Amino acid sequence: MAIYANDDATLLERALESVLTQSLPEDVEIRLYMGIDGPIDSELENVVQRFASRIFKISRSDINIGLAATLNRLISMRSDEAFFFRMDADDVSLPGRFSTQLEYFDSNPLIDILGTDIIEVQTETGTRRIVKFCQSPEDARRMIAKRVPVAHPSVCIRARVFDKLGGYPTRRGNEDIAMWFECMKSGFVFDNVPSPLLLFTVGPTFWMRRGYAKAFSEFACYLRGIRDLDGVTWRYVFPIARLALRLSPPALSKWMYGTGLRQQTGKSP
Repeated sequence: MAIYANDDATLLERALESVLTQSLPEDVEIRLYMGIDGPIDSELENVVQRFASRIFKISRSDINIGLAATLNRLISMRSDEAFFFRMDADDVSLPGRFSTQLEYFDSNPLIDILGTDIIEVQTETGTRRIVKFCQSPEDARRMIAKRVPVAHPSVCIRARVFDKLGGYPTRRGNEDIAMWFECMKSGFVFDNVPSPLLLFTVGPTFWMRRGYAKAFSEFACYLRGIRDLDGVTWRYVFPIARLALRLSPPALSKWMYGTGLRQQTGKSP
Protein backbone atom coordinates (compact mmCIF):
# COMPACT_ATOMS: atom_id res chain seq x y z
CA MET A 1 0.00 0.00 0.00
CA ALA A 2 1.21 3.48 -0.88
CA ILE A 3 -0.07 6.70 0.69
CA TYR A 4 0.56 10.37 -0.05
CA ALA A 5 -0.50 13.84 1.09
CA ASN A 6 -3.87 13.91 -0.67
CA ASP A 7 -5.15 10.70 0.92
CA ASP A 8 -7.96 10.86 3.46
CA ALA A 9 -7.09 9.72 7.00
CA THR A 10 -10.51 8.23 7.68
CA LEU A 11 -10.46 6.22 4.47
CA LEU A 12 -6.89 5.11 5.15
CA GLU A 13 -7.87 3.75 8.55
CA ARG A 14 -10.80 1.91 6.97
CA ALA A 15 -8.52 0.46 4.28
CA LEU A 16 -5.95 -0.73 6.81
CA GLU A 17 -8.58 -2.40 8.98
CA SER A 18 -10.01 -4.19 5.94
CA VAL A 19 -6.59 -5.68 5.18
CA LEU A 20 -5.51 -6.56 8.70
CA THR A 21 -8.81 -8.26 9.60
CA GLN A 22 -8.83 -10.64 6.62
CA SER A 23 -9.55 -14.22 7.69
CA LEU A 24 -6.74 -16.62 6.73
CA PRO A 25 -5.44 -20.00 7.93
CA GLU A 26 -3.20 -19.85 11.02
CA ASP A 27 -0.11 -20.75 8.99
CA VAL A 28 -0.59 -17.77 6.64
CA GLU A 29 0.87 -14.46 7.81
CA ILE A 30 -0.21 -11.04 6.54
CA ARG A 31 2.73 -8.70 6.19
CA LEU A 32 1.73 -5.14 5.41
CA TYR A 33 4.26 -3.07 3.48
CA MET A 34 3.49 0.66 3.43
CA GLY A 35 5.17 3.29 1.26
CA ILE A 36 4.77 6.92 2.33
CA ASP A 37 5.27 9.04 -0.77
CA GLY A 38 6.46 12.45 0.42
CA PRO A 39 5.31 14.58 3.38
CA ILE A 40 1.91 13.81 4.92
CA ASP A 41 -0.23 15.79 7.35
CA SER A 42 -0.68 15.09 11.05
CA GLU A 43 -4.00 13.25 10.56
CA LEU A 44 -2.47 10.73 8.17
CA GLU A 45 0.62 10.43 10.37
CA ASN A 46 -1.57 9.70 13.40
CA VAL A 47 -3.24 6.83 11.53
CA VAL A 48 0.16 5.46 10.49
CA GLN A 49 1.39 5.61 14.09
CA ARG A 50 -1.73 3.89 15.45
CA PHE A 51 -1.15 1.00 13.06
CA ALA A 52 2.67 1.04 13.16
CA SER A 53 2.95 -2.06 15.35
CA ARG A 54 0.88 -4.02 12.79
CA ILE A 55 2.80 -2.79 9.73
CA PHE A 56 5.64 -5.09 8.71
CA LYS A 57 7.80 -2.48 6.95
CA ILE A 58 7.46 1.22 6.19
CA SER A 59 9.32 3.10 3.47
CA ARG A 60 9.35 6.91 3.59
CA SER A 61 10.35 9.39 0.92
CA ASP A 62 11.09 13.02 1.79
CA ILE A 63 9.65 14.15 -1.55
CA ASN A 64 6.83 12.88 -3.75
CA ILE A 65 8.38 10.30 -6.10
CA GLY A 66 5.20 8.82 -7.58
CA LEU A 67 3.31 5.58 -7.16
CA ALA A 68 5.54 3.35 -9.30
CA ALA A 69 8.74 4.40 -7.55
CA THR A 70 7.08 4.02 -4.14
CA LEU A 71 5.83 0.52 -4.97
CA ASN A 72 9.25 -0.42 -6.33
CA ARG A 73 10.85 0.60 -3.05
CA LEU A 74 8.50 -1.76 -1.24
CA ILE A 75 9.14 -4.55 -3.75
CA SER A 76 12.89 -4.16 -3.18
CA MET A 77 12.28 -4.63 0.58
CA ARG A 78 10.31 -7.87 0.19
CA SER A 79 11.30 -11.01 2.03
CA ASP A 80 10.21 -14.61 1.35
CA GLU A 81 6.53 -13.90 0.59
CA ALA A 82 4.97 -16.04 -2.13
CA PHE A 83 2.09 -13.66 -2.99
CA PHE A 84 1.70 -9.90 -3.06
CA PHE A 85 -1.66 -8.14 -2.73
CA ARG A 86 -2.10 -4.57 -3.96
CA MET A 87 -4.27 -2.19 -2.00
CA ASP A 88 -5.05 1.51 -2.32
CA ALA A 89 -5.41 3.81 0.66
CA ASP A 90 -9.05 4.71 0.01
CA ASP A 91 -10.51 1.30 -0.88
CA VAL A 92 -11.84 -1.61 1.17
CA SER A 93 -10.89 -5.27 0.82
CA LEU A 94 -14.10 -7.15 1.53
CA PRO A 95 -14.00 -10.12 3.94
CA GLY A 96 -12.71 -13.21 2.17
CA ARG A 97 -10.83 -11.33 -0.56
CA PHE A 98 -7.39 -12.69 0.36
CA SER A 99 -8.53 -16.25 1.08
CA THR A 100 -10.55 -16.40 -2.15
CA GLN A 101 -7.61 -15.28 -4.27
CA LEU A 102 -5.17 -17.63 -2.55
CA GLU A 103 -7.53 -20.56 -3.01
CA TYR A 104 -7.88 -19.66 -6.68
CA PHE A 105 -4.10 -19.65 -7.08
CA ASP A 106 -3.87 -23.06 -5.42
CA SER A 107 -6.30 -24.45 -7.99
CA ASN A 108 -4.73 -22.61 -10.94
CA PRO A 109 -0.93 -22.85 -10.72
CA LEU A 110 -0.38 -21.33 -14.17
CA ILE A 111 -2.02 -18.02 -13.23
CA ASP A 112 0.43 -15.27 -12.29
CA ILE A 113 -1.73 -12.17 -11.77
CA LEU A 114 -5.23 -12.43 -10.33
CA GLY A 115 -7.75 -9.64 -9.88
CA THR A 116 -11.34 -9.53 -8.69
CA ASP A 117 -14.46 -7.73 -9.77
CA ILE A 118 -15.04 -4.52 -7.85
CA ILE A 119 -17.88 -2.45 -6.43
CA GLU A 120 -17.46 1.18 -7.41
CA VAL A 121 -18.77 3.54 -4.74
CA GLN A 122 -19.53 7.17 -5.66
CA THR A 123 -18.82 9.09 -2.48
CA GLU A 124 -20.93 12.10 -3.50
CA THR A 125 -24.12 10.15 -4.23
CA GLY A 126 -23.59 6.79 -2.53
CA THR A 127 -24.32 5.08 -5.85
CA ARG A 128 -22.79 1.63 -6.20
CA ARG A 129 -22.25 -0.59 -9.20
CA ILE A 130 -20.39 -3.81 -9.90
CA VAL A 131 -17.64 -3.55 -12.51
CA LYS A 132 -16.40 -6.79 -14.04
CA PHE A 133 -13.02 -7.52 -15.57
CA CYS A 134 -11.49 -10.32 -17.66
CA GLN A 135 -13.27 -13.67 -17.63
CA SER A 136 -10.30 -15.85 -18.60
CA PRO A 137 -6.62 -15.57 -19.58
CA GLU A 138 -7.67 -15.50 -23.24
CA ASP A 139 -10.15 -12.72 -22.52
CA ALA A 140 -7.43 -10.74 -20.72
CA ARG A 141 -5.23 -10.96 -23.81
CA ARG A 142 -8.06 -9.81 -26.06
CA MET A 143 -9.22 -6.93 -23.92
CA ILE A 144 -5.92 -5.28 -22.92
CA ALA A 145 -5.95 -3.03 -26.00
CA LYS A 146 -9.36 -1.71 -24.91
CA ARG A 147 -9.02 -1.50 -21.14
CA VAL A 148 -7.15 -3.05 -18.24
CA PRO A 149 -7.90 -6.77 -17.79
CA VAL A 150 -7.77 -6.53 -13.99
CA ALA A 151 -8.45 -3.78 -11.44
CA HIS A 152 -5.07 -2.68 -10.11
CA PRO A 153 -6.00 -2.34 -6.40
CA SER A 154 -7.67 -5.77 -6.45
CA VAL A 155 -4.76 -7.85 -7.73
CA CYS A 156 -2.67 -10.55 -6.14
CA ILE A 157 0.67 -11.22 -7.84
CA ARG A 158 2.93 -14.25 -7.56
CA ALA A 159 6.48 -13.58 -6.42
CA ARG A 160 7.86 -14.93 -9.71
CA VAL A 161 6.51 -11.84 -11.49
CA PHE A 162 8.69 -9.52 -9.43
CA ASP A 163 11.57 -12.02 -9.56
CA LYS A 164 11.65 -11.54 -13.32
CA LEU A 165 10.56 -7.92 -13.81
CA GLY A 166 11.92 -6.36 -10.64
CA GLY A 167 9.02 -3.94 -10.29
CA TYR A 168 6.78 -1.45 -12.05
CA PRO A 169 7.79 0.56 -15.12
CA THR A 170 8.36 4.10 -13.86
CA ARG A 171 5.98 5.89 -16.22
CA ARG A 172 4.38 8.27 -13.79
CA GLY A 173 0.60 8.33 -13.92
CA ASN A 174 0.16 5.07 -15.86
CA GLU A 175 1.75 2.55 -13.52
CA ASP A 176 -0.89 -0.15 -13.78
CA ILE A 177 -1.33 0.02 -17.56
CA ALA A 178 2.40 -0.06 -18.21
CA MET A 179 2.83 -2.91 -15.73
CA TRP A 180 0.14 -5.09 -17.28
CA PHE A 181 1.52 -4.64 -20.79
CA GLU A 182 5.02 -5.48 -19.53
CA CYS A 183 3.71 -8.58 -17.73
CA MET A 184 1.78 -9.78 -20.76
CA LYS A 185 4.79 -9.20 -23.03
CA SER A 186 6.86 -11.32 -20.61
CA GLY A 187 4.40 -14.20 -20.85
CA PHE A 188 2.70 -13.88 -17.49
CA VAL A 189 -0.89 -15.09 -17.32
CA PHE A 190 -3.84 -13.02 -16.04
CA ASP A 191 -7.19 -14.08 -14.66
CA ASN A 192 -9.95 -12.62 -12.53
CA VAL A 193 -12.21 -13.88 -9.74
CA PRO A 194 -15.78 -13.26 -10.97
CA SER A 195 -16.92 -11.89 -7.61
CA PRO A 196 -16.78 -8.29 -6.32
CA LEU A 197 -14.27 -8.42 -3.47
CA LEU A 198 -13.14 -4.79 -3.32
CA LEU A 199 -14.97 -1.52 -2.65
CA PHE A 200 -13.40 0.99 -5.05
CA THR A 201 -13.83 4.61 -3.99
CA VAL A 202 -14.72 7.16 -6.67
CA GLY A 203 -14.42 10.53 -4.93
CA PRO A 204 -14.98 14.08 -6.20
CA THR A 205 -11.31 14.43 -7.23
CA PHE A 206 -11.39 11.29 -9.40
CA TRP A 207 -12.22 13.33 -12.51
CA MET A 208 -9.84 16.16 -11.63
CA ARG A 209 -6.93 13.74 -11.95
CA ARG A 210 -7.85 12.96 -15.56
CA GLY A 211 -6.45 16.03 -17.28
CA TYR A 212 -4.94 16.49 -20.73
CA ALA A 213 -1.41 15.55 -19.66
CA LYS A 214 -2.62 12.26 -18.22
CA ALA A 215 -4.76 11.62 -21.29
CA PHE A 216 -1.82 11.93 -23.68
CA SER A 217 0.48 9.99 -21.35
CA GLU A 218 -2.07 7.17 -21.17
CA PHE A 219 -2.47 7.26 -24.97
CA ALA A 220 1.29 6.88 -25.47
CA CYS A 221 1.38 4.03 -22.94
CA TYR A 222 -1.34 2.12 -24.80
CA LEU A 223 0.37 2.69 -28.16
CA ARG A 224 3.68 1.33 -26.83
CA GLY A 225 2.01 -1.64 -25.19
CA ILE A 226 -0.06 -2.62 -28.22
CA ARG A 227 2.96 -2.22 -30.50
CA ASP A 228 5.05 -4.49 -28.27
CA LEU A 229 2.34 -7.17 -28.22
CA ASP A 230 0.83 -6.97 -31.71
CA GLY A 231 3.00 -4.73 -33.89
CA VAL A 232 1.12 -2.65 -36.46
CA THR A 233 -2.53 -3.53 -35.93
CA TRP A 234 -6.10 -2.27 -36.19
CA ARG A 235 -6.24 -2.37 -32.40
CA TYR A 236 -4.77 1.14 -32.29
CA VAL A 237 -8.36 2.29 -32.81
CA PHE A 238 -9.07 1.60 -29.13
CA PRO A 239 -6.52 4.03 -27.61
CA ILE A 240 -7.52 6.61 -30.22
CA ALA A 241 -11.15 6.33 -29.12
CA ARG A 242 -10.06 6.42 -25.48
CA LEU A 243 -8.06 9.61 -26.09
CA ALA A 244 -11.07 11.24 -27.74
CA LEU A 245 -13.14 10.37 -24.67
CA ARG A 246 -10.47 11.71 -22.32
CA LEU A 247 -10.36 15.02 -24.21
CA SER A 248 -14.13 15.45 -24.17
CA PRO A 249 -15.78 17.81 -21.64
CA PRO A 250 -15.63 16.39 -18.10
CA ALA A 251 -19.41 15.98 -17.84
CA LEU A 252 -19.50 13.92 -21.06
CA SER A 253 -16.45 11.89 -20.06
CA LYS A 254 -17.98 11.17 -16.65
CA TRP A 255 -21.27 10.10 -18.25
CA MET A 256 -19.54 7.83 -20.78
CA TYR A 257 -17.47 6.28 -18.00
CA GLY A 258 -20.68 5.17 -16.34
CA THR A 259 -22.15 3.56 -19.46
CA GLY A 260 -21.63 0.17 -21.06
CA LEU A 261 -18.08 1.09 -22.06
CA ARG A 262 -17.17 -0.72 -18.86
CA GLN A 263 -18.46 -4.19 -18.15
CA GLN A 264 -20.95 -4.01 -15.33
CA THR A 265 -23.95 -5.74 -13.85
CA GLY A 266 -25.70 -2.68 -12.48
CA LYS A 267 -26.04 -1.67 -8.87
CA SER A 268 -24.49 -3.85 -6.22
CA PRO A 269 -26.46 -5.29 -3.31
